[in-house]
Amino acid sequence: MSDSTPATSWRAHRWPLLAYLLLAGSRLPQPLDVAEAIALTRTDLAWGDWLTFGYSPGYLLILDVWATATSSPLWLHTLGLATGLLALIMAPHVLRGLAGVHASTGAMWFLCCSPFIVDHLVRVTPSSLALLTVMGSTLCFLEFLRAGDNRWLAGWAATSLAALLLHGGLYVLPLLQSACMLIARERTHARQRQWWLAQILPLALFVSLFADPVERFLRSRIGDIAAPLEALEGLGRVSEGLNLPGTLAAAALIFFLLFSGLRAQQGNRRDPRRSLLWAGWLAPGAIWLLWLPYPFYALMAAPFLAAVVSAGIRTYPQWGRQVLWTAILFIYGWGHMTVLR
Repeated sequence: MSDSTPATSWRAHRWPLLAYLLLAGSRLPQPLDVAEAIALTRTDLAWGDWLTFGYSPGYLLILDVWATATSSPLWLHTLGLATGLLALIMAPHVLRGLAGVHASTGAMWFLCCSPFIVDHLVRVTPSSLALLTVMGSTLCFLEFLRAGDNRWLAGWAATSLAALLLHGGLYVLPLLQSACMLIARERTHARQRQWWLAQILPLALFVSLFADPVERFLRSRIGDIAAPLEALEGLGRVSEGLNLPGTLAAAALIFFLLFSGLRAQQGNRRDPRRSLLWAGWLAPGAIWLLWLPYPFYALMAAPFLAAVVSAGIRTYPQWGRQVLWTAILFIYGWGHMTVLR
């Protein structure tokens, strides 16, 4: 999958990463809001309470250690900036594996400059660590498909276990990857046995930590489906801080770009990478838009959505690509200015 050296990858994507650092750095001094302050107070709980409380025990442990130096907003937000940067440094390898080399640069700009992504990575929430585990899991999965090396499978298991210590909802990604392995079982016959054996530990941890909470949660929330207009507004929140007309304009643009990406992806339907590319944004995106508006579902879908959008834009002539990227950057700029006022 990787057809360039790390140095070449860094040179090719240094500008979107620098843009992320500048945009995220502008948010560091912002004071903590109520949700962030509540997350910080949860670090005072004992470790056993973290496991039973249900709010991201892995993140609370890291936040507790990080906050021992100081609890200033700038320092706490730096944790999210740093872990988000690690996730985005891994992103080019994931994007090349999903949509090819030519689509990865545009996808990096789409990810690194999104007001929604930048804002949630910097906040005092598990979002940045969630994106890091999503990138790590996807990278290991794609490399295991490519090379069949069990070391990549071990890395996949480790990142999946880490993700479950952040939130049980992140188990959606291993389920999607397993579905892709089932769809492509003929092409991946030599890797099927190792893959299904590797599911034992993540499944056991998920059941032990989340079986009862998930059952109670589903009983109470199974019918809470968003109205169509709410879902449309949610899609437009790819650019944070817009008013209703701006949100609807952003949603219309995303719909158009998804349609373009659908036309661009006409490869083998049995290719597990192609299946993961589409399932990776469609399933968590639908959960976020229609049912559970938790940001880590949107962040889980983000790299797959970025790859689809970038691949779709590349199907147009140069003037068309310029118009579409200008529209995206205009909406992004509008969102950043609104958030930073």
